[in-house]
Amino acid sequence: MRQTALAIALSLGLASGCTRESLRVALEAQQRADQVQQTILERQHDALRVLLYRDVLRRIEQAGGPLNDGQRAAINDVWNERDLIEFWLTQYERARALRLIGVDAKLYSDQAVVDLLWKSLASKVERAKQGLAAPAAEAVTGDR
Repeated sequence: MRQTALAIALSLGLASGCTRESLRVALEAQQRADQVQQTILERQHDALRVLLYRDVLRRIEQAGGPLNDGQRAAINDVWNERDLIEFWLTQYERARALRLIGVDAKLYSDQAVVDLLWKSLASKVERAKQGLAAPAAEAVTGDR
């Protein structure tokens, strides 16, 4: 009788999904994975910016001969202004994420496993949409 009750309790525990502790561990693992992915993205982004800058200089030099110091300074100034705008956008995105962390932590601690899975899938779909929209926007703005 006691073993049957223990087996039923264990089965119910397993069927109900993650415990708070396993959910916490899963969320921490996901956060670490997100941090690694963010670091990789930032490094790739920096490398691509340098590559793009060098490519711009090469194309300009090929189109009209070697650049003088004034032209190089003008290109550097424009490039630095672009960096400032990009930095502002990154800071805004980080501030927004930090504001949401507290809310997300509370929501995650109060929700069922099925709700968490649904939200995870919805966020992946949204990231995929954004990933597809960015190149399309660049193509549209680059063609004008």
